[in-house]
Amino acid sequence: MFISVQYLRAIAAFMVLLTHSAFKLKSNGSTLLDWYNIGGYGVDLFFIISGFIMCLTIEKKRDSFISFMKKRIVRIIPLYWVLTSVAFVVFLLSPSSVNSSGGETSIIASYFLIPTTSKYLINNGWTLSFEFYFYLIFSLCFVLGSFQKQATSFTLVLLVLIGSLYSFQTPLLIFLTSPLLLEFVLGIIAFKLIRNYKPSIPTCTFFILLGVAGLIQANSLWRWDTALGSSLNGGLPMFFIFIGLVFMERKIKMNKYLYELGMSSYSLYLLHPFTLAFVTIIFKKLELIHYNLIYLATMLISSLIMGWLCYYYLEMKLDKLIRNRTQKIKIKLNTKLKDYL
Repeated sequence: MFISVQYLRAIAAFMVLLTHSAFKLKSNGSTLLDWYNIGGYGVDLFFIISGFIMCLTIEKKRDSFISFMKKRIVRIIPLYWVLTSVAFVVFLLSPSSVNSSGGETSIIASYFLIPTTSKYLINNGWTLSFEFYFYLIFSLCFVLGSFQKQATSFTLVLLVLIGSLYSFQTPLLIFLTSPLLLEFVLGIIAFKLIRNYKPSIPTCTFFILLGVAGLIQANSLWRWDTALGSSLNGGLPMFFIFIGLVFMERKIKMNKYLYELGMSSYSLYLLHPFTLAFVTIIFKKLELIHYNLIYLATMLISSLIMGWLCYYYLEMKLDKLIRNRTQKIKIKLNTKLKDYL
C-alpha cells in the first residue's frame, strides 16, 4: 500500500470526525467549529481513494466478478454488521439515541445498504452503498479486459449525465445517477496519471496548493449549490491534493502514527459516532459540556484511540476469522470433489 494513500485515508477520516464533532458542539450551544464547513469532503476523498485502489488491486491479478465482489464483501461488511447490530440494540432500548438529528430509521436498509430516504442505524453507512455500487459496475466491466477502466469511467459519467438531464425524484434513481459517482472516476483518472507521469516536486506542490486553495474557497468564499456542483466542490480540490501527494510517494517519509491512523481509518469512520455519543453523555453527566476545548479534545482523542483499538482487536480479527473459515470450506469442498471423482 502506498504510504501517501494511507496518509490520505487518515486525513479523510479525520475530516469526517471533525465535522461530526462540530455537530456535537453546535447541538450543545458551542460555536467553536462553526467556521469548519468542509469536513464532508473527507467522503469525496474516500471515493477518490476507492477508485484508485480498485485499479491498483486488479493491476497484477484480475479476479472474476464473483471473486472480486466476495473480497469486497469480506473486507467491508463484517465490521459494518457488527457495529450496526450494536446500534440496533441501542435503537431498541432508546430510539432517540440513534440518529439524534431526527428522521425515520430503516433497519432493513441499514443492514443491506439499500438506498433510501430513511436513515441507517449508522448514518454514515450511506457511503458504503455508493462503494458497493461502484464495485458492482467496476467488476461487471471485467469482461472488457484492458478497456475495463475506460468502460467503468464511461458508464459512471453516462449515469451522472442521465441524472443531470432528467432530474429524477425517486430515491433509487437519484442514487443510481448521483454526481458523487464522478469521484470514483477521478480516482481512476488519478491512477492513470500516476502510472504514466512523474512530475517534478514543484509541480506536485502546486497541485497540493491548488487543492488546498479550492478547499479554502469552498469553506469560506463561494461554492456551487447544484447537485453536480456540490460534488465538484470537494471532488476537484481533493483530486489535486490526492495526485500531488501520491506523485511524491518516494519522497514521503514514514510517520508511524499517521500511517496507523490510515490503517484504522475504516474502523474510525464507522465507530466514531458511538464514541462521540458516549463522550457527550459523560460530559453532560459531569456538567462539563460547556468546556468547549476540553470537550472537543476528548471527542477527538477518544475517537482516534477507539478507532485504533477497534481496528486491531475487532476489524483485523474478523477479517482473519472469515478468511480462515473460507479457506477451510474451500479445502473441504475440494477434498469431497476429489473423492467423488
